[in-house]
Amino acid sequence: MERPINRPLLTKTLWKSALLYGFFLIPTGLLLLYSGGNDTAISQQISGTWQAGFWQFPGATSLFSRVLLDILQALAITGLAWLFYQGFKALSALPPQDPQNGHRIFQAVLVFSLICGGLLLAVVTFHSSDLYGYLNRGFQQSIYHTNPYLTPVAEISGWKQNPLLHPHWVYNPCPYGFFFAHLANWLTHLAGPRFFTAFLLFKTLNLLLLAGTTWLIYIISRQLGLRRPGLSAYLFGANPLVLLHTMGNGHNDILLVFLLLASVAALFSSRWRWACLPLLTLSILTKYASLLALPFFMIYLLKNREYKALLIGTVLSVALGASLAAPYIDPNRAWPLSAMLDNAGKPQHSIIDLIAQSVYYPTKWIRGHADAWTDVTLSIIKPLFWAGFVTFYGWQCLQSLRQSLTPEVLIYRTGLVLTVMVAFISAKFHPWYPVMFLPLLLLLPEASRLRQFGLTFSLFQLAGFTVFQNLPVISPLALTVLPIWLTLRNKFPFRTTESR
Repeated sequence: MERPINRPLLTKTLWKSALLYGFFLIPTGLLLLYSGGNDTAISQQISGTWQAGFWQFPGATSLFSRVLLDILQALAITGLAWLFYQGFKALSALPPQDPQNGHRIFQAVLVFSLICGGLLLAVVTFHSSDLYGYLNRGFQQSIYHTNPYLTPVAEISGWKQNPLLHPHWVYNPCPYGFFFAHLANWLTHLAGPRFFTAFLLFKTLNLLLLAGTTWLIYIISRQLGLRRPGLSAYLFGANPLVLLHTMGNGHNDILLVFLLLASVAALFSSRWRWACLPLLTLSILTKYASLLALPFFMIYLLKNREYKALLIGTVLSVALGASLAAPYIDPNRAWPLSAMLDNAGKPQHSIIDLIAQSVYYPTKWIRGHADAWTDVTLSIIKPLFWAGFVTFYGWQCLQSLRQSLTPEVLIYRTGLVLTVMVAFISAKFHPWYPVMFLPLLLLLPEASRLRQFGLTFSLFQLAGFTVFQNLPVISPLALTVLPIWLTLRNKFPFRTTESR
């Protein structure tokens, strides 16, 4: 007889988590209080609300106030991680779920995700200012009617005096795809010249995408016959890393992965298979990393003789891409591609950055020519890393052509190459990047080492919210290399009966 879902434990975990997530609303309350609810004042003050000068404790110095807030934030995140892990242990202790009990678990997870995500909807971004960059790309189209791929924000006359625009990526062209550029335009056009309304619209969209992605994980897990689809949904929808970055900081990676999972669901559905490539195209035209999935999807359609779906999907994808690109293409002006690639290629918090920093500091202490040695190192290791990845990726595609490509194998290979590229090959890495590949890994069996690595890796990335992220050499060693070592040693914190 199946044990029913432990509702009291999950309810207790939910409300304790909600209380901790509520802590992150304190600066928002102060912002609304000090600004009097005035939109211009909110926009002008919002980027400083997490700075000690804005909310400094009475009688304390700015430094002490800053350190105290950092400690409180780290304690809150530690508490959230612990509660999340306790929920995992409770759900993984249940036997394989029958459909009815599994659906109840999913409903509880969805409520959890919506409540905690809803609390974070109004949170002022505290770890990243990328959301202001999204708003910039939108407002420069809807208000200034400029092309974000050809006109950086800094070239807009009077941008510094306009409260709608903020100093984030103002010297670079839009780094995102055409679909996201259109979406930013639509949302800011809907908001009009009201900054905080646009801010909340972007966050609301992310909340819907968070719920949709959690639902897709559950649906696809059931299609693949996973033993505990409700657990897979929990490990994403209630994950503090996902909630804090998707909702707290408003990152657009959730749009990429929602569309990627929607394309996977369409691929496995005989009725909607024709839509898989157009959905994947929208994902690619949000952020380009999901382009890695395209060969596997096309090979799957070819090997299953789904020629009609392949043809219709290809035609629709080309038409969709062309229509989205058309407003941004100017035959008389070339895109500043070097400026686009320059920012993306800067080493930061990655394995490549770890190697560069390992060269930089010894040469700085010994010879004093650290920059030159670091540049030489990067000029060697970057091509080596990418050459290795291209070889690895090509081999995965070749194996997909040669061998049977079942839905399970397609999920594995797509998740594998995306994980390797984002976590290990990219010169730049940020703690929210696992959102791009974690949902795919949660569709793998519980015993899969790749799934276990993704969960362990995402748990470690919570430390990226603290000052620990900025420690050279030590940070990538602890946050990236250590999870690899634990994976190789088969020591995972997220172990279930099946994975032991």
